Amino acid sequence: MEFREKFIAFLDVLGFKDYVSSAEVGTGKSLPEILDILKKLGSAGERDHFGQYGPIICPAASYLQKDLDFRFTQVSDCAVLSIEVSPAGVINLIDQCRRAVFRLLQSGTMCRGYITRGKIFHTDSQFVGSGYQEAYQKESQVAVFKREADERGTPFVEVARSVLEYVDNCEDTCVQQMFRRMVRWDGDAAAVFPFTMLSHSVVLGDFLGHKFDVKSERESNLNMRLIIEKLIAGVRASVDQANPGALRKAEYYIKALEAQIEICDGTDRVLDEMDFKGADPPKFYA
Repeated sequence: MEFREKFIAFLDVLGFKDYVSSAEVGTGKSLPEILDILKKLGSAGERDHFGQYGPIICPAASYLQKDLDFRFTQVSDCAVLSIEVSPAGVINLIDQCRRAVFRLLQSGTMCRGYITRGKIFHTDSQFVGSGYQEAYQKESQVAVFKREADERGTPFVEVARSVLEYVDNCEDTCVQQMFRRMVRWDGDAAAVFPFTMLSHSVVLGDFLGHKFDVKSERESNLNMRLIIEKLIAGVRASVDQANPGALRKAEYYIKALEAQIEICDGTDRVLDEMDFKGADPPKFYA
């Protein structure tokens, strides 16, 4: 039994109190629906997956032990995740958080959190340490992407400066590239940004056996647009319309999702304007 230096994440499901209050009086989400939402935070079973297959993201990145010393403990609507300090550890913890936020988004639910580096003693059922305390305390004070100078509690999973510096200095190209895909910066601050998982890439021209087809690409782009619109509707339906604070938080998600629809619009314009009679088109468009 010992404290270990690890990367630590604290995740909190937003609006959970309202979910429970409504369910108890028979309105809103049902108890089974609420319990299903809680499952989306993750599970300790990921450690077994790591133990069998190693790192999921950047599998060639260096690590200390194959299961990455990954630990996951959930208490009601909150979860604590920790992982070893290594290039593979940091990027796979970021990915675990990104996936959790995206799974919750699919249920119309928002999530806030904080990822840091520090000391923790962590088993599947217990956690204690200054690293956990920092993540817990700073979760409610997240201000990344804030719109007002004194705003706190924006609905994102912020990444501490200590984690950003580790990635900058780790000298692992895969880790750094994947980190840039999963995280978005807001000045000096940064946060996990799952909305880019909804980006649709188009291959213009034949490539590696892929036969380009405008109709097929239009259908794929339309499907992505429908998925995003469904997510927006889900967020709007889940938020308490009588709660101004909840509505402000929901607007962050809706704006981010609407930005992905604008990308779909751009893809449609490219497909509309394509003319293969001239020069060969570029190979990729994202």
